[in-house]
Amino acid sequence: MTQGLMKSAGKAAAWSAVGSWAGLAGSMVSLVILARLLDPTDFGIYGFVIVTLAIPEAIACHSLGDSLIQRKEMTPGHSNSVFALSLFFALVFYIAVVCGSPFLEAFFGQEDLAPYLWVMGLGLFLSSLVAVPAAHLQRRLAFKQIAWIDVIGTVTGAVVGIVMAILLQNAWALIIMELARRMVRMLAFCWFDRWLPSLKFSSQDIRDLAAYNLATLGIRITTVLEINIPRAVVGIFLGPAALGMFNLALRVQDQAGTALISPFGAIALPFASISQNNRELLHRMQRGAITVATFVAYPAFLGAIAIAPLMVPIVFGEKWIAATGAIQIALLIGVRSPTATFDAGVLKGVGRPDLVLKIALTCLLPMVLLPLAAQYGLEAVMWLVWGQKMLGWALGAIAVQTVVGFSIRQQVFAGSSAFLASILMATAVYFASIYLPATYSDIAKLLIAITLGMVTYPTVLLIISPRTTFKRIKALVYLVSGKKDLAIRTVMNAQSPDSEYVGSTPRSAQPEGGV
Repeated sequence: MTQGLMKSAGKAAAWSAVGSWAGLAGSMVSLVILARLLDPTDFGIYGFVIVTLAIPEAIACHSLGDSLIQRKEMTPGHSNSVFALSLFFALVFYIAVVCGSPFLEAFFGQEDLAPYLWVMGLGLFLSSLVAVPAAHLQRRLAFKQIAWIDVIGTVTGAVVGIVMAILLQNAWALIIMELARRMVRMLAFCWFDRWLPSLKFSSQDIRDLAAYNLATLGIRITTVLEINIPRAVVGIFLGPAALGMFNLALRVQDQAGTALISPFGAIALPFASISQNNRELLHRMQRGAITVATFVAYPAFLGAIAIAPLMVPIVFGEKWIAATGAIQIALLIGVRSPTATFDAGVLKGVGRPDLVLKIALTCLLPMVLLPLAAQYGLEAVMWLVWGQKMLGWALGAIAVQTVVGFSIRQQVFAGSSAFLASILMATAVYFASIYLPATYSDIAKLLIAITLGMVTYPTVLLIISPRTTFKRIKALVYLVSGKKDLAIRTVMNAQSPDSEYVGSTPRSAQPEGGV
């Protein structure tokens, strides 16, 4: 049973990684092209639309399905109740948005915002239809199908968005791109799940899911507020152009997290639900996922921070140079993602979404300082968001230790060797980019800096943690060659690197298997 679950989790993580990485490629290409074709103000207008629809989407589209994943025994009535409630909330919120659009225009100080809201609001219905099929596939750990859906949706949206940006050259391109992506995802999820929706359910079906749904709904709404309150403050106090830059910074960080963290975080909830009565197995899964995530996430985030001053004008264009500082801070926020993302999934998977909700609510408290921070500019807002995210990470680590016994020490030291190597690599890259001859072009400097980072990081890792690094490399070779099970098994059996260079702790006290 244990080996079967580990094998399923390995396959799920591998396929989730394929979908995320393929999706990242399409998303980053489209983001770069769209950033060059459109102005920050266009992204800002789209940002106002996203802020407005954030809570309706959280309620109608992204919360109710989690209860189907977590529930040990699921009936057709449970699925039908989630389907009916999702459609009901989508209709209610769409009517509210249409009727309230004049007031929203006045609140944001943006004329002609209403048509964008009316059209984008239709996406509520598309996303609500995905809730049940997506939950079914995740429950079955069918991440191969989900990977294909992500790839198809991302590629379709990217092509549509670029074509529309060339033709329209305004914010409508972003609206149409997102609707195209959602339409394709909805059709694909329904095709792979082959579930036929029905309105046959009882009040008991709703009550069975109510407690978990209320908790996850609270978590989702709180998370949405955490993300969108800063957006609203930036848009209102600093204007649409600043909001566009803020959104670009968050988009860069989100895309990196999707590729580097989400493949492993995606399996946290379903796997923790399955293995919640086997703590040893759950701990092995946590260590293994953090091992791989930190190995690639830390150097990617910290290296990107170091090269951002060179990268932003080359990749996105000169008009986005003012967003460089915000992008660097957003990437710094991403450094805590490997453990923070996994902690939330594990807590929900073992039936403690209430703790995730309490943590999220606590993290809203620093938001009262946002109007004050906005007076000092966009970067001040980003630093406040960074502090708030670090608070959430610390509280999440404490909660995971309390609930499942995975200690804070194991969480902190899980990626210690990768973190140290990444710090040294980023420092070398930063100073090299500064002191390269002025006669070199910016593109040449960027390529040299990237090459230096790619050489420095594995070299430092081999020095401070040789055995674990060889096992990581071996696992990556297995993964690239298609031997996913061997890759996961190699990672799970890797020795914890802190036992190699934290000499004050006896080897027997080190967490087994982890990086």
